[in-house]
Amino acid sequence: DIGNLDYYRKFHVEQRGWSDIAYHFIVNNGSMNTTIGQIEESDLWKARKANLSTRSWYANWFGIAVVMVGNFERHAPAPLQQEALIRLLVNLSRNYNIPPERIVGHREIQNTACPGKYLDMHRLREAVRRELAADP
Repeated sequence: DIGNLDYYRKFHVEQRGWSDIAYHFIVNNGSMNTTIGQIEESDLWKARKANLSTRSWYANWFGIAVVMVGNFERHAPAPLQQEALIRLLVNLSRNYNIPPERIVGHREIQNTACPGKYLDMHRLREAVRRELAADP
């Protein structure tokens, strides 16, 4: 079992021909020997390199790419996974002065269904906003 970080890295390098994984952070759903809500940090993040997650050079250069493992066109994220995503985004928002309205989903940048109809970006931004306001 290789974990989702290594799985995505292998897929992106071998199948897509990219230099590395496309994301800075992975929020796991319990597959591949991970726990639900476990966050994996990629080497891209550690080196503060641009990501490859969209067709937008601007978003890839300046954005922080977070992927949630799962198909959210078919089902909602598990509550623990959703909570982990919110905690991660709150921490990134605080540490890098990112206002919640600057948190965007893949489909808000390019024509795709990702992150899926069961991951509501408006509600996600509101949850981050509430957490930031509750503990400034």
